[in-house]
Amino acid sequence: MKLFVGNLSYDLSDGELRAAFAEFEPVLEFHRPQDRETGRPRGFAFVTLADDEKGAAAIAALHNKTLGGRELKVNEAEDRRGFTPVRSRRRDENDPTLGALPRIDNRPVDKNGQRERYKSI
Repeated sequence: MKLFVGNLSYDLSDGELRAAFAEFEPVLEFHRPQDRETGRPRGFAFVTLADDEKGAAAIAALHNKTLGGRELKVNEAEDRRGFTPVRSRRRDENDPTLGALPRIDNRPVDKNGQRERYKSI
């Protein structure tokens, strides 16, 4: 059974999340999507367990449980049939607006990977 795990803390490590599902082993697949631009977790994950019985037990045990300071939302993952992808953010090459230009951000990055807001003069 494939489960959707939502409302994850951005600071929660993959190891901590895997540990929460340890009693429902074997975990067949673990996927935690990341933001394409920042590389940071997006706040949800998909966990595939061996059978429906273990999946139902995981939902019962972990839904609304607090992990990493946030209340988890654990449900059976929905099928993506009928899913319509969002239009690409890219603009037409002939579009004269500034939105067509690539973003250039050369601000320094601190130890946490965050961009500094202001430069010193």
